[in-house]
Parts: sequence; C-alpha cells; structure tokens
Amino acid sequence: MSSLEYLGLQHNNFSGNLGDVGKLQQLKELFLCENDFSGPLPATLSQNSKLTKLILCKNQFSGPLVLDFSNLTYLDTLDLSFNSFSGMIPPALANCSSLHVLSLSRNHFTGQIPSDFSTLKNLETLALSTNRLTGGLLSLEGCDRLVGLFLTMNCFKESLPENLNGLWNLQVLALGYLNLSGKVPLWIQNCTKLQVLDLSWNRLEGGIPVWLGELKHLMYLELSNNSFVGSIPLQLVSIPSMMRNDTNTTGLRTIQYPLSVTRQGELSYNRAEALPPSLYLSNNYLTGSIPEEIGQLGALVHLDLSHNHLSGNIPSSVSNMLSLEILDLSYNQLSGDIPPSLTQLTFLASFNVSFNNLSGPIPIGNQFSTFPNTSYLGNPNLCLSGLCSCQEGRFFIARRPDALKRMPIILVPIFLGLVTLLVGGLFWMLSRRNAVHQGLESSRDMNMPESLSEAFKRSVEIFHNNQKLTVGDLLKATNNFDAANIVGCGGFGLVYKAEFEDGSRFAIKKLTGDCGQMEREFRAEVDALSKAQHQNLVSLQGYFHLGNDKLLVYSYMENGSLDYWLHERSDGGAMLDWPTRLRIAQGAAAGLAYLHQICNPHIVHRDVKSSNILLDERFEAHLADFGLSRLLIAADTHVSTELVGTLGYIPPEYGGALSATTRGDVYSFGVVLLELLTGKRPVDVSKPRGCGDLVSWVYQMKKENKLDQIYDISLRNKVHEEQMHQFLEIACSCIHRNPLKRPVIKDVVNFLNSIAQVKQSIS
Repeated sequence: MSSLEYLGLQHNNFSGNLGDVGKLQQLKELFLCENDFSGPLPATLSQNSKLTKLILCKNQFSGPLVLDFSNLTYLDTLDLSFNSFSGMIPPALANCSSLHVLSLSRNHFTGQIPSDFSTLKNLETLALSTNRLTGGLLSLEGCDRLVGLFLTMNCFKESLPENLNGLWNLQVLALGYLNLSGKVPLWIQNCTKLQVLDLSWNRLEGGIPVWLGELKHLMYLELSNNSFVGSIPLQLVSIPSMMRNDTNTTGLRTIQYPLSVTRQGELSYNRAEALPPSLYLSNNYLTGSIPEEIGQLGALVHLDLSHNHLSGNIPSSVSNMLSLEILDLSYNQLSGDIPPSLTQLTFLASFNVSFNNLSGPIPIGNQFSTFPNTSYLGNPNLCLSGLCSCQEGRFFIARRPDALKRMPIILVPIFLGLVTLLVGGLFWMLSRRNAVHQGLESSRDMNMPESLSEAFKRSVEIFHNNQKLTVGDLLKATNNFDAANIVGCGGFGLVYKAEFEDGSRFAIKKLTGDCGQMEREFRAEVDALSKAQHQNLVSLQGYFHLGNDKLLVYSYMENGSLDYWLHERSDGGAMLDWPTRLRIAQGAAAGLAYLHQICNPHIVHRDVKSSNILLDERFEAHLADFGLSRLLIAADTHVSTELVGTLGYIPPEYGGALSATTRGDVYSFGVVLLELLTGKRPVDVSKPRGCGDLVSWVYQMKKENKLDQIYDISLRNKVHEEQMHQFLEIACSCIHRNPLKRPVIKDVVNFLNSIAQVKQSIS
C-alpha cells in the first residue's frame, strides 16, 4: 500500500472519521466523495506531499481547516464542497501555487476571501457559493487565469467594486444572492469571454447597461430580483450567442457549472445542457415595450420578463424564437392580443401571461392546447377562441377573488372544462389569507364552494401503497409547479420534484402531448403501465387526469441521468469508474429485458437513450419514460404506427419502417453502451455533418485496430482491459445494421453478466 498512487472510494456508505492516510507517501489522487465521513480532516493528510487531487465533496466533514497547505504544493484540484466546514478560509491555501480548481461551496465558512489569494496565478475555477462570507472580491485581482468564479449565496452586503482588474478570462461570473448594491461596474465590460453572468437577487440599481450587448459569447444572463429601471436596451436583444448557437468559441473552454448557479439547484434529468441560453429580467422596475427585435434571439430557451411594468403589445416576432421552452411575461401591463403565431413555438413547455391587460381570443393548437388556465389569470378581456363574438360566452378570468362575483354563469360543459382553472385560482387565493375568506364568501352566492373544494381535494390515484395524495398535496409539494422545482424537460413534458411533509419525494411529470383518450381509456393505459414493476425501472406510482391536465407520479431518482454524468458534468466521467459503468449497463439492460419479455403486455420503449437512464443514490440504473408514447398517441393497439426517438439513437431501419420494434430498442441501447465506453455523445454537433457520428467513428477505429482510442480517457488502464474489449463487442452486435442479426435483449443481459465475471488483468 505504501506505493499506492490512486485511491478512489467514491459513491459508497463509508462513515466515521477519516483514518490516517498520511502514510501513503506516494498518493497522488484521493477520491472520497459521496460517503458519510464526518469529523475534522486528520492533520496527517498534510504529509501526502505528492497529492494533486483531493476530492472529499458530499460528506459530513466539519470543523475548521487546519491542514498545513504549505506542504501540498502539487495540489491542482481541491474539492471540499457540500460538507460542514467552518471558520475562516485558511490564507495558507495560497501556498498551493499549482491550484487550478478550488471548490469550498456549501459549507459554513465565514470572514472574507483571503487577500493572499491574489497569488494563485494558476487558479481557473473558484467556487465559494453558499457560505457565510462577507466580502473580499478585490483579493482576486491577481487571478488573471480565472475562468469560473462562483460566489452565489453569501453575505457580502457591499457595493460591487468599481475597479477589479485582471479577470479578463472569466467565462462564468456568478454573484447572485450576495445583497450587493450600486450599479453594474464597467470592469465587467472587459470580460469579453463571459458566457454566464448571474447578478440576481441583489440590490443593483440604475439602467441595464447597454454594453452587455457587446459580450458576444454571453448566452445566460440572470438579472432578476434587483431594482433596475428604464427600458430593455436594444443592444441586449442583439447578443450573438443568444441569436444563434455560437460555434465561434476559439479560446473558450467547457467548464463545470456548480449547481448553485442554476435556477433549479438540482441535477437535471433530461436536459442536454446544464445552462441553456436564457435571459432573466424578472422582478425589476423595467418600463416601456418589449422590443420587436427580441425575435432575433433564436437560440434562447428561457425568457422571463415577469413582474415588471412593461407595456404595449406582445411582439409577434416572439414566434421566431423557435427554441423557446419557457416564456413568462406575467405581472406586467401588456395589452392587445396574444399573437396567434406563437403556436409555432412547438418546444414551448411553459407559458405565462397572467395579470396583464390582454384581450381577444386565446390561441389554440399545438402546445397551447396543453397550457393550464392559470397561465391566463388576471386578464378579464381574454376569451376562449370561438366564443369572443357573444358576450354570454366571454371567458372572464378574475383579477382578484372578489371578481368571482362578476363572472357570468356559462354552460355546464365549459364549467367542467375550467375546473383546473378554479383549482389554480383557489391555490392562488389561499396564499393571500385575507382574500381567501372574502373570495369563498363571494363564491357561496354562486353555489360554487363545493365544486372548488372537491376539485382541490380530488385524489391522485396511487397504485402500490396506501399513501393518499390529493391535487392540493401535489400543488403544495411542488410550490404550485413552480419553475424552481423543474428537474427535467423532455419530449413528453416537464418533470417537477415534489417534496412532501413526511420527507418522501416523487417526480411529477406534466404531460404536454396530445391525448386523444377519454379518462377511462387513459386510466386503462396507466393501469397497464403501473404493472411494469422492476428494480431497474422508474416505475409509475400514480396519476391524475382531468381535462387536458395529465400528471404522472414516479419515484424520484437522486443522481439524475446517465447523460448528465457522462456529458454535462466535467468530472462526471472520472467519477464513473469502470465497475460503476458496467453495473449501470447491466441494470439498464435488465430493465429493458423486463419490458420486452416479461411485462404483460410487452412494451417497446421507442426512446432508449442515456438521458432516459436515471441513477438512484447508489448509482443503480433505472430506465425511464417507457410507454409514454402510448398515452399521448391515440391508438387501438399496443403497436404504434408513429415512430419516435432521438437523433443518434434511431436505428437505420426506422427510415422506412411502419412501427417501432424491440430490435430497434436494442440498437438504441447499443449506442448507450458505446457512450459508456467512450464518454462521447452519439452525435457531436460541433463537428461537420457526417463527422460527428459515434457509431461510424467506432466502426472506423475498429477497422484501423485502434481500440485503445475508443475507450474513455479515464478508463485507459490495463486493469479492466479484457472486460472493456468484450463490452465493445456486445455494443457492436447491438448496433448491427441488419436488425435480424442483433441479439435480443435477454442475450445482452446474459453477455453483460458474464463480462462481470471476467477476471481483471491486474488484481
């Protein structure tokens, strides 16, 4: 053991104090993340003078940092995040002159950033978010190689420095939740490589600087919850990286975004990128109209202008923003109609224009048929399409609870179709205690309180335990389906984390597809899916269906998706060692085999991919999203005539096929096996067309007998070489162009289990 250079014990359940590792004099890399180690770090850790990487995140270590860092001069990565360390950040850390990455986020550090940090000339990423630090930004003036600076959620309570030189290489600057005051300083203008700027939840004032539009790589701008005034600068809606996917990234690096910079604060399930192009300007004092030029921002995925004083019309040019998934214009003074052309936004999953002065018909068709009625609250002159010409049919939406008195009584079928609106309205009223009593008293005159109460208490069908849930419980557990609780966004809808008072957690998927079934047919389908119970499936736990609202209740997976760990998290590949990857493949294969051969009726998944393989707290694989297409496409049989899938995973025969098949699922699973082996995405969109195809690349490497180049760089050692060679052969058999020559999934399970028995080359 004295010659040991690498020790990786991550993702286990080790507990207690960390033992004496100082005797491992040759140790270079120590990975102990995601265990239950506690207590202070042993002082003898300072004796490991050859350490280059010390990764102890996500444990329960506590106490002050008392290590002799002057002896750790080779240390280039130190990650102590997600622990309970306290006291001051040791100035002696400045002696670690080789440091490239320093992450101390999610601890209880106090005081200021040490002034000696200005000597850390090699530092590229500094993450100190979610502590109790009180200042010290000027201490970083000499860190001219800094690429990512994460200070979100501390207690600075000071003005942003007017002059802070030397941070010209910054790509991510996260200064949210710091209680900063003053104006946005001009030195940020010189950070020309910025991709992410988060200044949210501060006390910044003045106008939004026009020079922000000169930051051509900026793709994520978060200025919400400040005191900005004035209009939206035209320069802001002309940022190149928000107008198109920026392929001119010369000199830029891909770096990990700590979770504290994301609005969700949780691992994503099905999101391809941790931070999609986004513009957040909500909760300020902005006035004027929304610029017509905003339609230029074609790459934008999230746009939030809510809670301002914006007026005028909703620009029809918004319909040109074809990448939009979330659009929030609520709580403004917008007028006119909702442009019918917005129905062209086929990726739009969340839409909110509530509490404005909009009028005219609500668009119908495509995604607009899926949005809840709460999206339109507080616009008395909006009406259902087709009913605007007759006053009796006008679709009045109350701005305040007492406006219920003025709501005309309409036809019973329409009333039943608006039950979900009433549920949302009730939830909104409950948050305003005084208004609640008045609102309910008003509605009693209309004989409506029983309907409201019954809708709010309507049960969610739970299949496999005695837990009783209501619509009200789900609203409370998701904070009324607040965007902050979104943990995934896939082709079938948004996924929300629901956390209940007893500590239990579920994942709630709000389906956004076209459901042609009546409630009886829908129940029959979900009942059939609920019978698919296997340890490697994200099993359906329950459902709720009323009108266009369709909610599915699933088990919650702590560690998100395989896609996240392989492709989004910068250290994810290194943290997934070969035994873990092999175990994930075995589990996912077992889940798919259950769907194909044991489940009654058999289920063809139709969209097997790494983002649909979710990982629990022990990194066990669970296959997700199986059978959803049957809920969203009206069909008489269990064989669908509509093909779905994801680019890079679709088998070649689907080009002329009429139905999805189990052999097609095996092909898609083979691509996942290649992802596990190579660490590469199925399609690399940054490369020229025809050059970024993983399947073709693997075949070419095999043809040239360059097997070692196929394997993920973090796996290139001799210990598991034979297992990986056999694994590659299984993957290639799954992706055979002739579907009849692919193995059935049961054989794949057996092959993978046999690989696990292969002896390692080095014991």
